[in-house]
Amino acid sequence: MATLTAPKKSATANLGEPPPKGIHLAVCLDVVDTYNDRVLKYGAPYGSENEDDYEYKNRERFIFGVKCKDGSLRKIASKPFPISLHEKSGLRAFLTSWLGESPKDGFDTATLKGKGAQLTLIERGEGDKTYINIGTISEVMEELKGKVPSADEFGTDAANDNTGAEIPF
Repeated sequence: MATLTAPKKSATANLGEPPPKGIHLAVCLDVVDTYNDRVLKYGAPYGSENEDDYEYKNRERFIFGVKCKDGSLRKIASKPFPISLHEKSGLRAFLTSWLGESPKDGFDTATLKGKGAQLTLIERGEGDKTYINIGTISEVMEELKGKVPSADEFGTDAANDNTGAEIPF
């Protein structure tokens, strides 16, 4: 007989209220890989129930911690990137902008945990909802590196765990 368990929460389910729009210094708290995400194919009608309109991708997203001007600590996640360092991939462009150079073959994104970044957060309205997204990312200027929040400030207890992604092996 099968044992039924509650599904795991999404890796971004417990991020809380996002930081406000604007330019922020941030620290990478986690790199979350998801495998076999069911994604609608390009050009397929939204909400399609036809299985041929979907594909399965391995994707990666970054969780950042931001210390706001009022001193509050907030988290925000990047969009999910297909795991590819092809010269035209979104992940490569994101990493190049953040690191100031293209990542080399074999680059391990897990090494970015604890690395500072300068984020430009933008507001996007969709219907009656407003979302905050990462518009741009860049290296932290040398003069500001001391002002980047520490990953330790965000804690590492179970309530702050962002590792909800399930690995299929």
